[in-house]
Amino acid sequence: MSESLSRRQVFRILAQARFLLALPVAQALLSAIAPADAATSTVRPEGEDMNLDDGTDSIDPYRLPRHIIPHRYDLRLEPDLDRATFAGRETISLMITQATSVILLNAVDLTISSVMLEGSSSTRQNATIELNDSTQRCHLTFSHPIAPGEWKLHLAFRGTLNDQLRGFYRSTYRDSAGVTHTMAATQFEATDARRAFPCWDEPDFKAVFATTLVIDPRLTAVSNTAVASESIEAGKKVVRFADSIKMSTYLAAFIVGEIEATPPVPVGKTPLRLWTIPGKQPLTSFGHEIAVASLKFFEEYYGIPYPGDKLDLLAIPDFASGAMENLGAITFRETALLVDRQRATHGELERVADVVAHENAHMWFGDLVTMSWWNGLWLNEAFATFMEMLAVDAWKPEWKRWDAFGTSRAAAFAVDGLHSTRPIEYSVQAPKDAEAMFDVLTYEKGASVLRMLEQHIGPIVFRDGVRDYLHAHAYGNADTNDLWVSLGKIAKQPVPELMDSWIFQPGYPLITAEINQLGRLVLSQQRFTYLNPSPRTPHP
Repeated sequence: MSESLSRRQVFRILAQARFLLALPVAQALLSAIAPADAATSTVRPEGEDMNLDDGTDSIDPYRLPRHIIPHRYDLRLEPDLDRATFAGRETISLMITQATSVILLNAVDLTISSVMLEGSSSTRQNATIELNDSTQRCHLTFSHPIAPGEWKLHLAFRGTLNDQLRGFYRSTYRDSAGVTHTMAATQFEATDARRAFPCWDEPDFKAVFATTLVIDPRLTAVSNTAVASESIEAGKKVVRFADSIKMSTYLAAFIVGEIEATPPVPVGKTPLRLWTIPGKQPLTSFGHEIAVASLKFFEEYYGIPYPGDKLDLLAIPDFASGAMENLGAITFRETALLVDRQRATHGELERVADVVAHENAHMWFGDLVTMSWWNGLWLNEAFATFMEMLAVDAWKPEWKRWDAFGTSRAAAFAVDGLHSTRPIEYSVQAPKDAEAMFDVLTYEKGASVLRMLEQHIGPIVFRDGVRDYLHAHAYGNADTNDLWVSLGKIAKQPVPELMDSWIFQPGYPLITAEINQLGRLVLSQQRFTYLNPSPRTPHP
């Protein structure tokens, strides 16, 4: 996911304005910034903390139990844009590894009307449904124990297309005649897929998605994969999409509305298109150009073909972040994708190029290989920031993107010199704790540290280490140390020992060189801070 435009611009302005004078401002900005079956349903009131355990859920209030593993979602959603609601049905294919009478999964802001569990021998069970808004969990209790093996969980549910820019939400815009139109879009990172459909909403519960959207015939639907079929049923257009690769729930995407696409351009075997609301197609040419160029660059750099069957980039009128790396259906704030290349400033063109390249980089680093838990979010974002610089610099070398990146690095230095700074990676219990990672320390400092490592071990060795990491963990999950191990193996250097101090300690070192009374050169190191510097550690 890309940072919002305003935050990134603020960091650059602060750096250019001699950031020491603006430290209090920077600190303040960072902190701001199936057939229906009989079922019994209980809803608990929403609490202050979405993850507080109330004694009815698992021992860990933040992680779902690991003895039930979803591996496929057959999902059917029918959004009603006029009423701002949606209805859904899904079948989740499960592997249960130990006997249980309870199934826990995530759901919030949904009304679940029926649940039925079906076994391979046509065994069927209904459940008592208990929705807990404080933990954002659905607690399904069955009257008979569920034996280990393959099961299918059928659910029917309803929800609201909210106006909060998260989950499955509605976006409105006015056309050139002043008429208001509504479309539906999604934003699921970090934990808002559960607002659109009941699911195991954690990044290491990867599964295949087979999505069907039932919509008004005058509208268009886009999801993560190519359209497999379209038909008209009971006056509705039924759009069935091809199966996805195994991916995390936060990467699923559904967009429905009056939208138009550029003609598809093949990049290898991948058709690439840009989507806009009517009337904005003339603003797509620049974004389309960098999308094609960066996708080609990443396929060559990673040594792995693009993992999806198509790539759509969609400009959404109402969008909270800069962009979101949904596999095959990347969503953008309009200003991060659309630009008039004849009238735009260099900064505006640079912004679009950076964001498009950033999101395309995620298709491998984040989507194909995903962090195991949210403490690894920094690596997704820092690596995509590093890769956006590589791709744009290769595309437009005259822009000298790495030189300009020094301004962003200066903004990271400004924040990292504060006593209140944090390590790049830190322990995350509740997913909401990861929200603090969407800042300059993750994007700019993280990318700077990766650039430092690349220059230390050499660009070719670094690239080959990244390839080793992606091949080793494709379609699965990995942690920070897994990348260091792959880079260390290829570089034949102790990369984990080198990098851990940069990642898990706050701040950055200040090196002082002095000649002592004996005429010897003494190098001393201390953590840089603006006030009350830490004691030096001398190294004669």
